[in-house]
Amino acid sequence: MKKLRFIFLIGVTVFLIHCDKKKDPVNDFETNLLCTTLAICNGETPAKTGIIGDSWTDLLLGFPFVETLRPQLENRYNYKFAGATLGGKTLQQVVSQGLQFQVIDQGGADMKVVLLSLGGNDIQANLNEYIGNISAVQAQRFATIKANLKQLIITGNAYKISRFGGPPIKWIIHGYDYPNPYMSPVIGSSDEGCKSKFDRIGLIVPDAGVFTSTQLDAFNNLLVDITREEPSLIYVDLRNTLGGKPASRAELMLDCIHANNLGYTLLADKLARLIYPFTNIGL
Repeated sequence: MKKLRFIFLIGVTVFLIHCDKKKDPVNDFETNLLCTTLAICNGETPAKTGIIGDSWTDLLLGFPFVETLRPQLENRYNYKFAGATLGGKTLQQVVSQGLQFQVIDQGGADMKVVLLSLGGNDIQANLNEYIGNISAVQAQRFATIKANLKQLIITGNAYKISRFGGPPIKWIIHGYDYPNPYMSPVIGSSDEGCKSKFDRIGLIVPDAGVFTSTQLDAFNNLLVDITREEPSLIYVDLRNTLGGKPASRAELMLDCIHANNLGYTLLADKLARLIYPFTNIGL
């Protein structure tokens, strides 16, 4: 989906450059885009719940190409998020850019919970590095994910308490559901998680479904392990919502790693139930 997002972003940029910035609709669009994707807002937009996420929460810069988890929770479960959601976002980028601080600034003193949808892009990036060295590369990436996630939580809570006082934030992270590597990509050159990508770069695995589902299970297990070290982190399991191991059902998927509208409806229903005890919103 990176090419599709890039094309859309270029179009938006050209449009904004050639328009009169005094016109409110353009200014409103630009302001909303920055606030939604990067939590760069004009002051606080108080909210009890924050969100920081990747394409499972915002596939295409807020454009309703697919109703991902964020719009599903906002439109169907009455969530009002302060957040930074942008397709392609990695956990590494979130920590490097300090997005946890920006989301806390945006949400204000009443923010109690932040929902996280991160880690998948950290695993999927530069798949050619896995060639001939799958176990070692995965172990290194998981170690980096663990270090970054703990840093996000620790620094985020320290910042929240220092600025607003009160208890630390509860950080809720969901694991992903199983990919379907046999799906065709929506854009031919954007085939992350697809068997076609494995074949194209020479990543030879005995069975693509077994490889991706095993990796997905290992990632979910990693999140469980981190909760044992970080009491502010809560893990919720979304596996088996879209059909189960080794690959989610094709009729519920948009491409290899993203659900379609129906699939995200099922995922949002399950997620809303699982996080309700911590957010007290939506049910």
